[in-house]
Amino acid sequence: MADQMNRLPVFQKAFILLKVSPGHEEEVIDNLMKVPEVVEAHIIPGDWDVMVVLNAQKEVLVPSDEKVYRLVMNKVQKVKYVEDTNTMVSQFSRIKQG
Repeated sequence: MADQMNRLPVFQKAFILLKVSPGHEEEVIDNLMKVPEVVEAHIIPGDWDVMVVLNAQKEVLVPSDEKVYRLVMNKVQKVKYVEDTNTMVSQFSRIKQG
């Protein structure tokens, strides 16, 4: 029982590409960084304007993909000047430390 209480939370990582109204990229990034689950936001060249990385905490009763979907629909897409999104959910990752 104590082992279960000491476990660190597990997160589902997602990468979201955004199309933003021209000239509003930095404003969108500033507003997205207010969302607790957003850990990174980048202006990028190409067909998409901004890339966001978010960590959705996995829950027992809500599948992590559904949690990501809700975050995108209820928070990311409601940010002013966000016109379109494309969400990619990581299934397996390795992160280099240091």
